[in-house]
Amino acid sequence: MNFEKIINFININYHHRRIVKFLNRNKISKLIDVGSHKGEFLQCFLKLKKIKTVYAFEPQIEIFKILNENLKKYRNINKYNIALDFKNGNKKIYINKLTSTSTMKIINKNSFFSKIKKILLQYNDNLLKNYLVKTNSIDFFFKNIDLTDALLKIDVEGFEYNVLLGSKKSMRKIKYILIEKHFFDLHKKYNFDISHKLMLKNNFILVKKFIFPLMNFEDRLYINTNYRIK
Repeated sequence: MNFEKIINFININYHHRRIVKFLNRNKISKLIDVGSHKGEFLQCFLKLKKIKTVYAFEPQIEIFKILNENLKKYRNINKYNIALDFKNGNKKIYINKLTSTSTMKIINKNSFFSKIKKILLQYNDNLLKNYLVKTNSIDFFFKNIDLTDALLKIDVEGFEYNVLLGSKKSMRKIKYILIEKHFFDLHKKYNFDISHKLMLKNNFILVKKFIFPLMNFEDRLYINTNYRIK
């Protein structure tokens, strides 16, 4: 079993299942999945949740093809091969050998976790290639779409703040934000505090932390205080 399969096994059988179990008791009618990868979270989420509409965003070209195939049986999923940013345009994405860690941020090759990844992947350089991808902002993309009772899930490997900056108008209707926080300086100029402060400024409070078993990151669940907390 390679390292990516090990990560996926932990995600699907423990980490994602634990998050979805917690979310399942609350009303969520829409999901915006930013960084869908191959659909690992979505496949777990849709087994438990009766949800009306899903918007899945995955910018990696080859991974998007796999996502399409994995989710073809679901008719309520809208899939988009674009990235989300604070504005519309084009931006470079860096494709890693461990594709779930591909990112639009510059990798800090001197970080402890980058060195560990090299050993685990048995690869001299984690970066395989890079190319330009189309970007939209959430505010632009969803300007005419009702986001009441929506969950915004952000898994973009250090690019979270950019996604949030492009979501400030949409946040008024979004109910939950599930966002990844890294424990290591894997990306240059990575600072989760600015994302946390932006969410607080827009009336979100932290509800729950889900620490990944390998202790390298956690998923944080925030709720909009305009909704009643359960």
